[in-house]
Amino acid sequence: MKLYCLTLLTLFPSRPLFLQFAASVFGLTSEEASTTAAYRAYTADQPQDADLLYKARILAYSPTIWQKHGGAVRGFLGFCQSRELNIFDSTPSIVNLFLLHCAQEGKTFCQISSVVDGLSFLYRFYGMPNYVSQPSVKDTLKFVAKVCAHPNRRKSALTSADIRRIWDKLLEKYGDYEKFPLFELRTFTMCLFQHTTFCRFSDVKNLKISNLLFDADYFKVTIEKSKTDQAGRGDYVFVPKLSTGFIDPHMLLCLYVQKLSGVDNDPDIYLFPPLV
Repeated sequence: MKLYCLTLLTLFPSRPLFLQFAASVFGLTSEEASTTAAYRAYTADQPQDADLLYKARILAYSPTIWQKHGGAVRGFLGFCQSRELNIFDSTPSIVNLFLLHCAQEGKTFCQISSVVDGLSFLYRFYGMPNYVSQPSVKDTLKFVAKVCAHPNRRKSALTSADIRRIWDKLLEKYGDYEKFPLFELRTFTMCLFQHTTFCRFSDVKNLKISNLLFDADYFKVTIEKSKTDQAGRGDYVFVPKLSTGFIDPHMLLCLYVQKLSGVDNDPDIYLFPPLV
C-alpha cells in the first residue's frame, strides 16, 4: 500500500520533495505550496533532513487517504485558480461560495462532505488556518444538507422472488437439479440458508456438517460464535420444512448435504466450503 506514495515521490526527482508531492497529490503549484507554514518549516532544515522528515509525514497516512483527500480538493482548487485566488488565502466566504456552487451543480451531500473533509485535511497538513471549521461554513454545510440529495447505497434485501429467479436461471442453464455443479448448488443453498435464518455470511462461513441436527421437519443449526455473541456461548437457528419443492430450505439442504458428502463424508468439513 505504501508503493503508491513512494512512486509519487519519484515522479519529479529534480524538484524539492515538498513541492513534488504537493503537485502530485493535490495539484498545487509551487507558488501555492511555498506560501504554507509547512513549507517554511521544511526549508528551515538541511535539504536531506527535511526530505527525511517530510517523507515520514507522508508515509504516516495510507495511500487511500491521499487519494481520497487529493481528489476531493481538486475541484475547489480549480474554483480558486479560475478566480486567481490562492487556495490557502481563500476565506470562509469563498469556501461557502464553493459549497453553494456544488449544490447548484447537483452534487450529493456525500460528495460535498468529502470536499469539506479534504479541505480540513489539507489545511491541517500544511499548517494553515482551517477555514472549514468556521461557524459560517458549518452553517452553509447544514443548509446544503437540506437541499442536496442523500443517495442510499444500502443494498436491497434478498427476497423470495429473487430466490425464485435464481433457481429458474439455474434450471434454464443446467436443465436438471442433478446436473448442477457443486459450487453453483453450494452458492444457491447458502443464499437460501441465509434468507431463511437471517444469518450473516460471517456466521455461515464457519459452519460444519457437525453443526447440523436433522429432523424430519427441520434442521437445528448450532452457531458457535457470531458478531452478536462475542462470548462464544453459542446460539441456534432453524431451517424449517415449508413445502415439498426443491427450493424448500429443508429439502434443498438435505439434497445439498447428500451431494457434499459424496465429495467428502467427513462430518467435520465446512458446510459451505470455498469450492473452485
